[in-house]
Amino acid sequence: MRAPITIFALALAVATLSCSGKVEVSNSNSSMNRPAANTSPAAPANTNTSAPAATPSDANSAVTVTGKWEMVGKEGDWKRTVDMVGMDGFLWSIEADGSLYKTDPATGEYTQVGDKGSFSKLKHLEAMDHMLWTVEGDTLYRNDPVAGKWERMGEGGGWGKTVAMAGLSGILYSVEPDGSLWKTDKSGNDTLIDKGDFKGCTDLAALDGRLWTLEDGVLYSTEPASLKWQKIGEFKNISVMISGTDFLWMLDNSGTLMKVDRNGTSTVIGEPGSYGQTTVLTTLNGKLWTVENGNLYKTS
Repeated sequence: MRAPITIFALALAVATLSCSGKVEVSNSNSSMNRPAANTSPAAPANTNTSAPAATPSDANSAVTVTGKWEMVGKEGDWKRTVDMVGMDGFLWSIEADGSLYKTDPATGEYTQVGDKGSFSKLKHLEAMDHMLWTVEGDTLYRNDPVAGKWERMGEGGGWGKTVAMAGLSGILYSVEPDGSLWKTDKSGNDTLIDKGDFKGCTDLAALDGRLWTLEDGVLYSTEPASLKWQKIGEFKNISVMISGTDFLWMLDNSGTLMKVDRNGTSTVIGEPGSYGQTTVLTTLNGKLWTVENGNLYKTS
């Protein structure tokens, strides 16, 4: 819960930890246990839409949702997907066994990237500056899926308590349960920039050069350099919050999708509750992408 406090700047002492079984990513391809992708949509457009964050420009291009949806790829292909981000024109998804896939959004065709199970300890996934940033166990990694290389950031450890993270202007921001806000540069250097003022935070997103947080059901906007914050409004029972270029996108526990502008004005997309089966939500190429009942959908 927010309260005016004096901001202390501290340095993070990072504990040394081993790589905990991380397998180096390669460009090898494997079909694994997925059926072959269907390159044509398997469902017609429908007015019933179905619904966390990616930071590259194509992922954050303006999203205009009219309430129509279309299934992409073959039915059931996505039943094992646990997280997904849009980056550099592709969808990057990780399955329950820790395997990474790259999907062409135009066709639904996908390719396994790296070895099976490379991300088996995944807790958080974020796209920033053409890299996939992951928290696996208690360690932060920077993954270059094109070059097929990964790098442990820092000496390992210290990330096990991370509640949420978001990339903004080349900096990775993260929040811990005690309300601490950290920033991490692209070399893995961590700095504590706020001690306790973000307590109760469940979601973190970046929009308009600011950090947007949900804290105990209240939406705040914070300027990261000065840490000046503004209360935007109340949003209870939100399960997912991600950002686009113009709006925040929120999905509540009842399955209702909302777009929220900078002033906190919300608009329900589709019928209330129509996103009730959604497990994954991201943006790419001006569209919302969702996983529902093991299927991939795009909304426009």
